Amino acid sequence: MVAQEVPDLSRCLEEAHSLDESSTSCKEILSASNMKKSEVSGDMAKADIKPKSMHRAKIWSDDVENLYRFQQAGYRDEVEYKQVKQVDVVECWPETGFIKKLQRRDNTFYYYNKQRECEDKDVPKVKVYVY
Repeated sequence: MVAQEVPDLSRCLEEAHSLDESSTSCKEILSASNMKKSEVSGDMAKADIKPKSMHRAKIWSDDVENLYRFQQAGYRDEVEYKQVKQVDVVECWPETGFIKKLQRRDNTFYYYNKQRECEDKDVPKVKVYVY
């Protein structure tokens, strides 16, 4: 991310209280501090965000499993899927947290099992992107 000086939240609150109005940057900070995690990730998906770097997975984990599922369907990761398909939530299995269903770019669907689908031999094929 780009390093940017962010106004202190307490200073913004003081300005808003004493002046009955605040600068644009303070309003942005106040509204951002009240956002829920899902709203922030939704905003991240709406912006055209490109990864800074990429490396390959070495060992299996829950995150690697979900990345494997996204990449099977033709997407880098959840961020790109949400950008392309304009969805806020990806359907997951409640028991495991793994992706349940993804829509490919040609509008066909991939349905996934509750159990692990990324075999050990496929783990090094999974690309992990850093933003």
